[in-house]
Amino acid sequence: MINSCIGIGGSVGRFGTNEQLDVKTVQTRLNALMGSSRKELSVDGKVGSKTIGTIKDFQASVVRLRYPDGRVDRGNRTIQALNDPNSASVWQRMCIPPAAHPSTVANDTMRDDRLTPAEKMLAKEAAKLGDSDAFDEFRRELIDKSIPGMKKFLGTIGRAEDARKVIAAWSQLRKWGFSVSEARDVMKAISGMKGRQFGALDAIGSPASKFGRFLGSLGSKVGAVGQVITLIEVADKFEQGDYLYGTSELYKHFMGKAIPWAGMVEGLQSLVEAIAPGSVKNSKVFQVIRACDPIGLGASGVDSMTTLVLGAVHLIQTGDIDIARLSRLVDRMKQGPTKLFADMGEDLGDSAYEMSRWRKDDWTYAVKSIPGFIASLF
Repeated sequence: MINSCIGIGGSVGRFGTNEQLDVKTVQTRLNALMGSSRKELSVDGKVGSKTIGTIKDFQASVVRLRYPDGRVDRGNRTIQALNDPNSASVWQRMCIPPAAHPSTVANDTMRDDRLTPAEKMLAKEAAKLGDSDAFDEFRRELIDKSIPGMKKFLGTIGRAEDARKVIAAWSQLRKWGFSVSEARDVMKAISGMKGRQFGALDAIGSPASKFGRFLGSLGSKVGAVGQVITLIEVADKFEQGDYLYGTSELYKHFMGKAIPWAGMVEGLQSLVEAIAPGSVKNSKVFQVIRACDPIGLGASGVDSMTTLVLGAVHLIQTGDIDIARLSRLVDRMKQGPTKLFADMGEDLGDSAYEMSRWRKDDWTYAVKSIPGFIASLF
């Protein structure tokens, strides 16, 4: 039997302000009223699916609300019932209701006048994905807190498919171990992209994509969110054709960090391709970036210097250039990150040789050679 009244400073539950002390107060009172037939809540001050579900159970069984909203507000019928000593006997006599079906959750959401059309669409898709908690968390962190640019971005959601991508991306970030604040920062960065948000969300929400696998490898590593945001910003710059800025930012952020270069570049490329499907204008740029693997280039540098030193020793001893050793070096360079530069060097060498054969009186040959020389630079 309860013999005291509780008070809360703000709303608790679904879409509530959910101050920790208020949440603990409601959780403690629900545990005191439910009896042994129901599973007690952890009094941790956090609002999750169990706390919201228990509030709905109490509202349906005791308060007799037709559409329980899973929220306790100051002065409303739910908190009045929580302070009523007779609620315990009423609730303990009522059977435990079955878990809500996704269609029920969706129908309840559509009746909630507090939600905008875009929010209702997000909630409905979250219910279909079996992850209504993801929407509750998304709304609390990105909608209720009035994140700059988020309202405008959400206003562009006009299809269920778009809403599904938003929820799937948020849910996947949380599953990979990103904290709520980290996931919020990633979504803020995406919302700032101009017209390419849904391509980026699709790449993040799909754990099987190259970018998804890269994010999964980061998990909850320190600084992971900064790396992800950098990739998003660089991808946005690449799509706009600002390669110089994007590449410099990429180099500045990742140089010296223990991240697989090739995997990171592939992840970035897949993100750019997701933003602009079918675009091939970035392929050559990514070949250059992939070739700039600091670890691979360092290894190739050591290999090249060693080969040249041994070649010089051979030249001094025999008076001959060790062509076979140099050929093997070129072959190795073509198999690593320096392949692009090795091929470019060969093309430039061939072009230089062709130009050396120019005759002052034969400008026709020169004209024929120039296109090949220019092409070798790209």
